[in-house]
Amino acid sequence: MPTSPFLRSVVAVALGALLLSGCGTRADDAEIQAGVGAGPVTLDQKSIDALRAAAASGGGAATTSKSAVAAAGTGVAATGAPPAIAQSSSDATATTTGTAQVAGASVPGTKRGATPTAVAPATCTQSLAPIALGQVGTFSGLAGAVSAAARTTAAVWAQDVNARGGLACHPVTVWARDDGGDPAKAAALVRELYAQQKIVALIASPIVFSVAGFRSAVEDLKIPAIGGELLAPDWNESPYLFAQGAGFFDTIVGFLKQGVELGKKRIATLYCVEVSACSEGIAYGRSVGVKKAGGELVYDSAISLTQTDFTAQCQNAKNAGADQLVLGMDGSAMTRVARSCAALGYRPLLTGLGGTISLAQSTDPNLRSFGLAVASGVAPWTETDTPGLRAYREALTRYAPSQQPDGASIQAWTSGKLLEAAIDGVAAKARSGAVTSALVLEGLGTVKKNDLGGLVAPITFTPNQKNYVSSGCVFYELLTPQGWTGPRGSHKVCV
Repeated sequence: MPTSPFLRSVVAVALGALLLSGCGTRADDAEIQAGVGAGPVTLDQKSIDALRAAAASGGGAATTSKSAVAAAGTGVAATGAPPAIAQSSSDATATTTGTAQVAGASVPGTKRGATPTAVAPATCTQSLAPIALGQVGTFSGLAGAVSAAARTTAAVWAQDVNARGGLACHPVTVWARDDGGDPAKAAALVRELYAQQKIVALIASPIVFSVAGFRSAVEDLKIPAIGGELLAPDWNESPYLFAQGAGFFDTIVGFLKQGVELGKKRIATLYCVEVSACSEGIAYGRSVGVKKAGGELVYDSAISLTQTDFTAQCQNAKNAGADQLVLGMDGSAMTRVARSCAALGYRPLLTGLGGTISLAQSTDPNLRSFGLAVASGVAPWTETDTPGLRAYREALTRYAPSQQPDGASIQAWTSGKLLEAAIDGVAAKARSGAVTSALVLEGLGTVKKNDLGGLVAPITFTPNQKNYVSSGCVFYELLTPQGWTGPRGSHKVCV
């Protein structure tokens, strides 16, 4: 498993959740085990030692409560309290079904101290057989700083849905795995979860670096993968990948369009060579996206995510007269681009895809001074103006009160809500027997014009579809010196 100075470990568990995020010290992948019922969670000693080291050092931008790495012998933590971890010498597998608390600062405009409304009582008179779900994602390395919250929020969603009786009275267990950005490992982990944990579907899988292997395994096993970071066209090309929001190419047009609406029509692009989606995105932008957005492409250049200086690219974009600079890269590289351009006195509007920068990276004052306009396939996590967004905020407050909302988090929550909608479509069958991959696929085919309570533009799937056709509607987010905002609230922009 590769390690990275960009990765830090933060853990909080109750009823069976292992949640990793950030940069610095890192626990081994997936070392925790628990079922859907109550009881202590087990974690091997090596992981506990690593997590304690992270807590003692402050873990970079995040901190971990020492009570979150308490000694063995504690049971289930009370909701909202820092949960404890019971030790075990055995290696085990991660589940994300329980109360979670993950360190992080509050988000402007978020009432973190507010008491959430009570969870509606479950309508089920008995619990049926548990449903095993998988989550495979890149939770370490460069991408880990951005995607870690998806792992946390999958746990939050599982706890929330189980508090409401489960999926058609079936309690849910989510088994999370880190693929380290390796396509071969992603494929192997999907197969392992299918064979060993008997998963019937995958949810909330951020796999931009590893999508090729992930997709091949999902298609071979014929199991639905519901939602991810949506930063690759694969989400709209496979009969077994079900996007929980607008497609990759539509979000490209979306952020370009937001830049043009802000008066920045002369466009330069910098795109990474490490991820196939970067080159696919720039190819689409050149041929279609820029024109659809009403702009003009004046310069583009390939870059590396490991590049430390972008002075040459900034100078070339400046010479070309670009006033909108597209950043096809991760948040860490974005901050380095901003530094290089600022040194030249060149300050274009920066634009890019939502979900490519972590909250910690977006606190960089130099980056904020440029302005960063992005578009996402789901409603902005900054807002609370729809029932779906309010339910998301309330679940975080209840089950992970220190986890701040962000792009990866809202994507994961929306993935879970899409699965709920699918099971609702076959509720009678689900209540009368086992929930299988085939039944989940059947349920997905019943999703028609469903906006999931205002989390997305209306989604429609068709039975036995060859691929998902994007709604064509995205949402704007804007980073300013004051922080992130949703300049249009939860109102969609159809491109």
